[in-house]
Amino acid sequence: MRASRRFHVGAVAELLLGVPTVLSSLLFVAVLGRAVSQDEWWVFPVVWLVSGAIVFVPATDRVLAALVHRLRKPTRTESAALQPLLEDVCATAGVDPRRYWLRIQNSREINAMAVGGHVVGVSTAALGLPREQLEAVLAHEMGHHLAGHTMISLVRWWYELPARTVILVVVLAGAAVLKIGQVLGGTATVVSRVVVVALGIAAVLASPWLLLVPVIAPLVALTSRRAELHADRVAAELGYGPRLLEVLQRWIREGHDDIRARAGLRARMLASHPSCAQRITKLQRKG
Repeated sequence: MRASRRFHVGAVAELLLGVPTVLSSLLFVAVLGRAVSQDEWWVFPVVWLVSGAIVFVPATDRVLAALVHRLRKPTRTESAALQPLLEDVCATAGVDPRRYWLRIQNSREINAMAVGGHVVGVSTAALGLPREQLEAVLAHEMGHHLAGHTMISLVRWWYELPARTVILVVVLAGAAVLKIGQVLGGTATVVSRVVVVALGIAAVLASPWLLLVPVIAPLVALTSRRAELHADRVAAELGYGPRLLEVLQRWIREGHDDIRARAGLRARMLASHPSCAQRITKLQRKG
């Protein structure tokens, strides 16, 4: 069955939820431009907006896979085991396997991921799965690529980078000021707390999206969980539903859902993946 290539509504929703942060990034870049040049400050935000095209360069996926996700190239043996499975999935989906690159995550946990628009990664533990189950896992990751989930996430990540960098600097500065105040004690402690509050107020004034974080973060997590369910559905439509069910049932036996159940409400709301039980229920309904 040939899979359709179109952006899933969850990917579009994730992009829209990133708009406040992206606008904050635009503001920070514009402020930086004005600090450098009063007359040509507009060049900075324009160049930054155009720079987003870099995420569509295939080589970017490979760099981020290595630096951010710590994925490596497969060995000859690993490639011999994985490449035929990827080609089978791509043939079933009606896409060119040469568009995608396999990468390996050194991990004892069964895991897989899609990065950008071209990388499909699996953990070393996942390589121990039966051939049919491993192929189903690859089909799930292909579902993310076909729906545009990972590409949209990469675009959002890139354009949010300036705002997140500034906020990180503010947080680190606040932590350093508090530490200094604690070491000096006395009046310095009070002063450090005042400075931290001032930094917080300045951060909110410079980036009002911070006030929306308590609302946006759970919504972004929700779109991520919906994306996982959609990727499961794509894998099922390609004929990999029964084998994917076997993988999910294995995860339940290994206690994945038990760990999730012990987590607090906030952790569950911010979880990027739905429970295995929910994924199984959705797949069984699809079947």
